[in-house]
Amino acid sequence: MEQTWDSYISSLNQNSLPRQVEVTQGRYSGSLENLSFSKGDIITVVDLEPVFVRAELKDGDQVLDVVTIPLRYEGNFQLMADPVSFETVADLTRSVRLPQSPVAPRSPPRFQNSIPISADNLPMKLRKGETLSLIGFEESRGRRLLQCEVLRKKPPLTVLLPMDCRGHFLECQDDRFYSIDTIVRWKMLAGRKRTVRVQARHHPKLLGPLVPEHFRGHLVLYPCFSVTANLLGETRVSIPSDLDISVTEIARLDRKPRTTMRQIYSMEESKFPVRVKIMNVVQSESKEYPKPLKRGQLLTILKTEEVKKFVATEISQGKKGKCFLVPYTYQGLVLRRGRYFYAVSDVAAAMKHGQLCFQASKDYTSYLGSFASFRANECFLALKKSVVSAEIHGELHRVEVLKCLNIATKAHVKLPLFAVGEFLELFDGARPGTLQELCQVTRLPCHVRVASPDPSMTVDPLYGTKELRIENVIIEQCLIAKDEPTLEDIISSADMYREWPETTFEIPIEKISFEVLVVEEHSWIADVRKERCRPLQSIQEVTKESLAFSNCLVIRRPPPPAPKPRSLF
Repeated sequence: MEQTWDSYISSLNQNSLPRQVEVTQGRYSGSLENLSFSKGDIITVVDLEPVFVRAELKDGDQVLDVVTIPLRYEGNFQLMADPVSFETVADLTRSVRLPQSPVAPRSPPRFQNSIPISADNLPMKLRKGETLSLIGFEESRGRRLLQCEVLRKKPPLTVLLPMDCRGHFLECQDDRFYSIDTIVRWKMLAGRKRTVRVQARHHPKLLGPLVPEHFRGHLVLYPCFSVTANLLGETRVSIPSDLDISVTEIARLDRKPRTTMRQIYSMEESKFPVRVKIMNVVQSESKEYPKPLKRGQLLTILKTEEVKKFVATEISQGKKGKCFLVPYTYQGLVLRRGRYFYAVSDVAAAMKHGQLCFQASKDYTSYLGSFASFRANECFLALKKSVVSAEIHGELHRVEVLKCLNIATKAHVKLPLFAVGEFLELFDGARPGTLQELCQVTRLPCHVRVASPDPSMTVDPLYGTKELRIENVIIEQCLIAKDEPTLEDIISSADMYREWPETTFEIPIEKISFEVLVVEEHSWIADVRKERCRPLQSIQEVTKESLAFSNCLVIRRPPPPAPKPRSLF
């Protein structure tokens, strides 16, 4: 049904969010965060934030004035019970705001039922005239239930009412007084007018200059909301409720709202597993994502997980090539290799975790007598970094050096940090092991060679590379999912009774984003055999730019410049 934007927002409360609508008429182009809306645009309403309240001051049926009441207004008001009953529990929960989980609020809404109620899950028949205090919602076997407390029962009786339960629920008179902010946030009836009276001791003139001195009438409230919404692409914006556009709610299976993978990730652990249908791929920031997902695909989201991955780069003659994201559970066997250091400064940066041995691959001749020269294949043990004074053309300079032991001559030497030698780290041979095992005995970054491929992979892209530099370990927020065959998949299969694969895969929520529809919730958890699911090992080849931008790569710094005579400056 088509509605104006203002009318649609007035019909909502927090229980019904999120909701998704399509713009059907009207257009907005303005300065509002550079937003524009036109026919066909999709808006997902996720929250309502009150801004102020307009109110009609009425004496009987006569409107005396229309005033604006700020949320911080100091006077209190008493609610007048709504005279029209609700026919079902679903009608009740669409209008009355309740906490999403059962709590004990200080002033829960109360309704009296004017007909007897009996249901399969009720311990007893609710008699005519019973007063129910509405506490919150509860999930049971995939159904949403309203939790109520039957008043004036000893001991207190708590019941769960299904959404299709029929009755005549009439709001009880509430004798308490509330601030305008509390009323707008918790005591409004979505789709209905809320009428209040001013607290007797409060001076009504403060509401407006036209209010009579001894005003004993009532106010009809019309709150104005700021709407928090998601636009296509998960852009979150704040939209006023008075835009001149018309919308219609998008018809979906079971009238359930679409949601995003980021919202699925933020669900409570008890909600999983959940089966979803991909409605549209909103945005894919990474073309290297290994698992193609398409509209209409069914997935079972088993759980959320923070997934560890190694960042690896291929090394050839000291130069970096392809970049990979490698599962932390990678089972290929690797042999540690010595790291490559371009200059002495790189050796000094690497030895902060302890001493190390290295071998020069090229000659270096020092033009300063206090610093050592070296030849290709000479080996050194790095001892510590230091700063020494050196005379250059009669001028004294402070120079950073690495104090080392020449392994062949046993001489102690000083190598300046700016010296370039294309060094290779030396260490005692180690047995093959996994990357996880290697990280327990050495610090990253380190260099390895894959000695045998991961047996769980058909093709291991790391096997056959000459050398890999394991740069870092990153953590990605992922949904662990498995494919669900659709009816079309089963019909088109040559063997309708085939065993469909039970492999799981990861959906990194920062790299790919799409909207889904929740088809089934965790009530069918017994049908999901988690023990049968095995993780799908996959290695992603990624771009250097994406890794460098996210600080995953360890970027080598150039060596410091050699000191020059000050007379040259």
